[in-house]
Amino acid sequence: MPTSIEEQHASGLSYARTRKELVEIQTEADRSVKPPSGVLYFFLYGFSIAGDIIDLADFTGIGIIVSFVVDIFIGIVLFFAGRAARDRIKSMNQFQDSLHRHIEKIERRIVTLRNAYARALKVSRKVKFLRKPVRKLALRLSRIRKSITRNPLTRTMAATILDLIPYVGIFPWRTISIYMMKRDEMRAFQEAQGMLPEYQAAKEEEAAEASQLAEAESSS
Repeated sequence: MPTSIEEQHASGLSYARTRKELVEIQTEADRSVKPPSGVLYFFLYGFSIAGDIIDLADFTGIGIIVSFVVDIFIGIVLFFAGRAARDRIKSMNQFQDSLHRHIEKIERRIVTLRNAYARALKVSRKVKFLRKPVRKLALRLSRIRKSITRNPLTRTMAATILDLIPYVGIFPWRTISIYMMKRDEMRAFQEAQGMLPEYQAAKEEEAAEASQLAEAESSS
């Protein structure tokens, strides 16, 4: 009976620690992982489309000057919007990378626990590393390779410069850059959000393995 009580106590502590760590990660996710703001992009699209329409004044001669002044004003607004979007995407990518490292560490511990469990039962068996960290690492590296083309600030600046060129600015560069900015922010959100269930599953599996090892060690 004492052994059973000790096992229950150890198992309870393990699962309590798991719950605590899950809550901490979720709190961090709530702070840094957020979808694009619909209200913000509504106004950005409004500014962008209005500017693209005014660019049509390039054909009226004097309208080129008006268009240029408006493009400067909208360009400043979009510069700060692009910088903010870049920072939000960066924050979500950092959270995703941090979670990825946590999952790798957890899965290495799971392998260690399984090997210890096998030794406790005096059973020789080969335990292979799980494949999830490799798959996530490939995803992360793929995203890093695209980080230059996905930088919303770089694209917004390029669109602003193109819009300042008479007649070239008639093409809706800004509207396209806003669309791509929102798309990339949503993609970063979905990638980071999608890793939370993987982290939860890994933590729960770690707790189960630790509980199983404690039971094996107490009965051996």
